[in-house]
Amino acid sequence: MSVPSVQPDPWPAARSGRDGMRLFFALWPQPSVRAALMQHAGQWRFSAPARPTPSDKLHLTLLFMDGVPESSLQVLADIGQHIAAQAPGFRLQLDTAALWPRGGIAHLAPSQPPRELASLRQALLDAVRQAGVPHDARAFRPHVTLARRAQAARPPEAFVPVVWLADALSLAQSVLGSGRYAVLDNWRLAQGR
Repeated sequence: MSVPSVQPDPWPAARSGRDGMRLFFALWPQPSVRAALMQHAGQWRFSAPARPTPSDKLHLTLLFMDGVPESSLQVLADIGQHIAAQAPGFRLQLDTAALWPRGGIAHLAPSQPPRELASLRQALLDAVRQAGVPHDARAFRPHVTLARRAQAARPPEAFVPVVWLADALSLAQSVLGSGRYAVLDNWRLAQGR
């Protein structure tokens, strides 16, 4: 079942400059959560050359995959649908505002990621590995990117955490050279049905 708040993108699949597509499984926030994230981002002190993340691009990446052949799209859609049907929705509290100096990534993250988040990520990782789809195997550091190139940014000293009821899983594409993301498909998590 598709989630009405995030519609699949009508663009045909665009290839990256490499041999394949840049895809990712992600949690996409509902409009009210996006508004809260934007309000939080407004409390940061950004200066040039910082590039704040537009509201429609805010998400939490679960698993990034680069160099994915177009022939793997159906396999990934099947993986997403199957895992979403078994994974419960969960409450995510984004309560840590921080900056990663490398790349100047200003972000908001959970200080205590819920086990459902880790389980969802692990299920995706296991299924993608088993399917032989190329993926990023780095350690999972759940976060929502608020800005890039923000090395000089200052997070707010005190703020109200953003609470997110994660109820859907999305498969998206990073359209190389366009600066945009295309949501290819999405599924409600089991508890969100």
